[in-house]
Amino acid sequence: MYTVGYIAEKISGRVVGNEKKEISEICSPENIKKDSIVFIKDKRMYDSVEQGIKSLCVVVDFEPVAKTGFDYIVVKSEQKDQVFIKLLSLFEEKELLYQGISGKASIAEGAEIGKDVAIDDFVKVESKTVIGDRTSIGAHCAVGPRCKIGKDCIIYPNVTIYADTIIGDRVIIHSGVIIGADGYSYANIGGKNKKIPQIGGVLIENDVEIGANSTIDRATLGYTKIGENTKIDNIVQIAHNVEIGKNSIICALCGISGSVKIGNNVVLAGMVGLADHIKIEDDVFIGAKSGVMEKVVKKGSKLLGYPALDYASQLKNWAVISKLKQVYSDLNAVKKKVAL
Repeated sequence: MYTVGYIAEKISGRVVGNEKKEISEICSPENIKKDSIVFIKDKRMYDSVEQGIKSLCVVVDFEPVAKTGFDYIVVKSEQKDQVFIKLLSLFEEKELLYQGISGKASIAEGAEIGKDVAIDDFVKVESKTVIGDRTSIGAHCAVGPRCKIGKDCIIYPNVTIYADTIIGDRVIIHSGVIIGADGYSYANIGGKNKKIPQIGGVLIENDVEIGANSTIDRATLGYTKIGENTKIDNIVQIAHNVEIGKNSIICALCGISGSVKIGNNVVLAGMVGLADHIKIEDDVFIGAKSGVMEKVVKKGSKLLGYPALDYASQLKNWAVISKLKQVYSDLNAVKKKVAL
């Protein structure tokens, strides 16, 4: 439980009302409770909340009209996203996932474990692997040989990390993720598919987050690379020798084929598919369910559809398609009149 004054200090806000009022939780505008704080980002939302429970503290990005029973913290509009994150972090129930190293874990001789590392039941860590300080590894995870995992990482249960994987600091890996499985690479020799050995690794830089059940394949040679601060959603497939730049967003159900190069600040919306060996330059946005096959997508492009085309042009195309039935009907009517 925090006072209004304490919360205001943490989010660099200004109090209008009782600084000593105690707040027990953060709530959504639709589910306000007594002694809670609710984040209001526009005047319209404020007007609806105003009719609810009076005993609450409202964080707004505008100057409210003070009314009986309300206490406010006013913040600047340009800071509202950052303030919301700080509020959620303040009221988050942070649990230490695991404490110490479980006696049921298997740590190979030759593995190096840092300070304050937490390893849960039935985790297996292979030889020549290094685990950084304060990293937590959940139950039933497997970490292969010659891996390096940085500091302050969180690896949730049932994650498999194959050999020769390098993971930076503050990386979050959710359950079911598999990192370093063989790339899907075969050569047809004598009418049979012959497996091409995959002897590379995976490199994941600092502050990456990987959603549940996503997979990142090892490189044939060198590394499959995920750049700093890139966020990967659930159920994403990243093939061998893919390189993704910094601060990119890869949404659920995307499939990225082998040797694709993706730049910085790229957004792939849900279910995007990328053909192999293409290059996506910086600041590109690709809309949901798009299929990209062109070899180079220029910086700042915005694409949509299958095959993916310029976003605005594709919307116009779809508008025309919706009218084709009527055009077809009108054309038949004209044909009949001409024939007569």
